[in-house]
Amino acid sequence: MVSVRNRCRSVLAAAMAAVVLAACSTTHYRESADREVYRAIADKSPGVPGMPPEFNIEPAPEPSLADLPSATGAADFLGEAAQAERGARVVSLEEALALAVKNNRTYQNEKESLYLQALALTLDRHQYTPTFSGRLSGDHQWSSSDVSKNTMLAQVAGSAPGLIAAIGELAGTPADLLSAYSSLVQTAATPPGVATTRTEVVHERSVSGTTSFGTDVLLKGGGQIAIDLTSNFLRFLTGDPSVSTSSALVGSLTQPLLRGAGRKVAAERLTQAERDLLYALRNFTRFRQEFSVQICSDYYGVLQNRDAVRNNWRGYQSFTRNAERERALASEGRRTIADLGRLKQGEFTSEASWVSAVRRYKQSLDRFKIQLGLSTDAPIILDDAELTQLKDRGIDHPAISSEEAVEVALAARLDLYTQRDQVEDGERKVLVAANALKPGLDLLLSGNVPSEGGDRFQELDFDRSTWTAGLDLDLPLDRKSERNSYRSALIAYERAKRANALSEDQAKLEVRDAWRTLDQAKRSYEIALEQVQLNALRVAEQDLLAELGRATALNQVDATNDLNEAENNLTAALVSHTIARLEFWRDMGILYIKEDGQWEEVKDAEP
Repeated sequence: MVSVRNRCRSVLAAAMAAVVLAACSTTHYRESADREVYRAIADKSPGVPGMPPEFNIEPAPEPSLADLPSATGAADFLGEAAQAERGARVVSLEEALALAVKNNRTYQNEKESLYLQALALTLDRHQYTPTFSGRLSGDHQWSSSDVSKNTMLAQVAGSAPGLIAAIGELAGTPADLLSAYSSLVQTAATPPGVATTRTEVVHERSVSGTTSFGTDVLLKGGGQIAIDLTSNFLRFLTGDPSVSTSSALVGSLTQPLLRGAGRKVAAERLTQAERDLLYALRNFTRFRQEFSVQICSDYYGVLQNRDAVRNNWRGYQSFTRNAERERALASEGRRTIADLGRLKQGEFTSEASWVSAVRRYKQSLDRFKIQLGLSTDAPIILDDAELTQLKDRGIDHPAISSEEAVEVALAARLDLYTQRDQVEDGERKVLVAANALKPGLDLLLSGNVPSEGGDRFQELDFDRSTWTAGLDLDLPLDRKSERNSYRSALIAYERAKRANALSEDQAKLEVRDAWRTLDQAKRSYEIALEQVQLNALRVAEQDLLAELGRATALNQVDATNDLNEAENNLTAALVSHTIARLEFWRDMGILYIKEDGQWEEVKDAEP
């Protein structure tokens, strides 16, 4: 009885432990998933050039601009809009890239997509590790039932014939006389209501429990091992205080011999999941290249629009000065109303261009704030020194031919590696689909070990174990679905080969086009530089002639407009060449992005 109580306590303790484990906080599961995912990404990252060593998807804290320098003064060329920039935080290109990497919404989505791909891999890997299961259940049962019983007198009457017959045999009384006498006694004892039965309600209580612990192991060769240990316990607390216990250890091994056999076939899902994570890492690295180039392009685009405001403001001021001078000369009768009107019209046009340039600049700045993950109300401006340094450096044109660049791209671009690997995926899937056409022949091994008799359910009796070995044959009589899958796999394989060839041709086209764009940007910059120099001389000449009273209004308007346009074109050409150079390195596959979004400058590239 004591041992039974101890077992009950053990079962109860195990059940409570299971409840405690089930109540683990969600934080535990989140941290467990993060550790496993980050480990999987870290293991594969060294095989992907340009992938940052540290990776996580934790949301960045609210961006703080307090550490950034403040703008001093206000830019007069912005007019009334200048007051909004007073005291604003100045963001350099490096700081803009760092802010975008931490706060850009699209960037965070890409990081989470990579995380989810790795998370899916952890489940596929888990299927090839021992998986454990456990179940405990217990019941306390109350039951009531009706039981029919004879009255005491009816019991005596019912037993009287047998008693009289026994006495007669001992005394030698004839049988017929004894039979008549017993009938008489029995008849006399059964008046109405005496021999009837009575109904009693019987209450019964019992406790029962079941435990089951098992493990399954899926082998990469296609086999599957399953082991399960079950125990059952039943004890009646009232009535018959008997105890019924039993245990059993059951194990089985299933190993495919034809269909589904072999590591390449059985572990195909895991193999593809491993490669999918590698592809996702390459795609994320490629995205980071495109993202940094886009942020840089947008950054310089905002500065270009700001520079256009400055140039248009200078042009507008020049027209205003010329118009005032011409009005003074007209009052002396040295200028005609037509000349004065032409200058005034030029002044109106220049003012409209300046106002439009201010609007474009403010609009591009607000859009760029969104790119950085900031509110459009954030008080920031971009650092004009970045454009000044770019102008001082001029263009940095790479010394590499288009064909050399193509050779580098074919050897370095990560998307091309993925396309080539997907051809191997298609070939492998054809082999898997072909294997599915084979008959199913499985080797089956199983064993059952019961517990010892009595209440020794915790002790297994291997002497009474049962072992079974057999083969399970599934003839390939209906393979329509498998046939279609095999043919589809062949088509997918051919498509993968065509896609690979197409991707290489597209890469060549992109690199050559990027090289042409870069070369064109170089020539555009050289032309714009010469135009600025030429038109600056024209404006200086017209200013000198105007002071001598020999300038014409038409020449003054044309020279000022042409200089303003040339200065805008020079800035645009410089920015275009800078972005084209980054896109050229990107399309070659050699633009390596640091963790903070900065790129590593490529000084030279060898095929």
